[in-house]
This record gives sequence, C-alpha cells and structure tokens, in this order.
Amino acid sequence: TEIDSTITINLSGYVQKGPFINGTSLIITELDDSLLATGKTFTTQINNNQGSFSLKTNQLGYTTLQLIASGFYFDEVKGEKSSAQLTLFALTDISDNTQVNVNLLSHLEFNRVLYLIQEEGKSISDAKQQAQREILDIFGIARENMTISELLDISQVGKDNAILLAISAVLQGDQSVAGLSELLANISTDIREDGVINSPATLNK
Repeated sequence: TEIDSTITINLSGYVQKGPFINGTSLIITELDDSLLATGKTFTTQINNNQGSFSLKTNQLGYTTLQLIASGFYFDEVKGEKSSAQLTLFALTDISDNTQVNVNLLSHLEFNRVLYLIQEEGKSISDAKQQAQREILDIFGIARENMTISELLDISQVGKDNAILLAISAVLQGDQSVAGLSELLANISTDIREDGVINSPATLNK
C-alpha cells in the first residue's frame, strides 16, 4: 500500500532465535504492491543483547517491508552464544503496526507467503495467516487466531509466544548453526508451493 512519504515512521522490534546480540546488522528493503524492491533500503543494527532495533524514517512510500538480519544469537538450548552467524528473514505490512519482530516463524513463512501473493493472488494478510497455519501443522500444533509472526516475542508470556519458543527450541536441538541453517532452508524451499513438507529426510530430521 502506498503511503505519504512525508509521514515519519518509527519502526522497532526484536530479532530472535534466541535473542540476536548487540551489533547484528539489519537490512530493511521497501517493496511495492507487486513485492518488487523500490530501491529504498535502510540499514540499522541491534543495539543490545535483547535483540532490539529501531529505525525512524520519513522516506517510505509503501508499507510492505522485507527485513534481513544476520548475526550471532543466544542459543536458548545450549545456553550460550552461537558459534556462527545466522540469517533470518521477515516480510511485513506496517499499515496497522510498526512493531516488527524477526524470528523463526517469520523466516519459515517468508517464501511461502511470497508464493501465495505472487502466484495465487492472496493478500499479504491472508497469505501470512495461511502460511503460519501450515507451519504450525508441521509441528502438530493447532492454534486458532494465532498472533502474526512478526508480533511474537519469546521473552514475553502467552501461549502464542510459547509456541514460537517451542518451535525455535525444537529446530535448534543439538544442531550446529550450519545444520540449523540447512534445515530452515530445506523446510522453506519444500513448503513454498504447497505448504507441506514432502521430503521424508526433512521430516525425519
């Protein structure tokens, strides 16, 4: 959706696997209504070990944003900082909310949401709801009216936040960062067109 570029937007949120640590870089790209990059890109970084970031700008002309975060994170399973960097994505529409959290659910749904919008003509809201529901199904979780992925926060109370934490811990397991990255990529690629995991190897993992 187009917006008045003179309006100042205060964007904020958290990047979490566990929390990404101070200094993590974050690239925010504006997308038009066809989900094509407009050429406007903003860079910021996490400013504490809770994974929080903020960006204030009056340069946005559209409400759809792509976020890419790359950095070290606190491994909530091992209880220590990750040994390598992890990259996570999020796609969001800030029409109604300028709080944007980047996490494993926002990452896993990313390619599926793009497919549903570009290939099946879904709205971003409907696409995100469908993709999130399909991902929860993979983990055997049924949850009606789940909070959208970019508003979930593993440091806060509530069942929806607990679901994100549980999925994050399950996917991490005892894996290295490289192993986790590969698993996330395999799931994301597999569910892109039909919303389910078809690979027995990925399901077994």
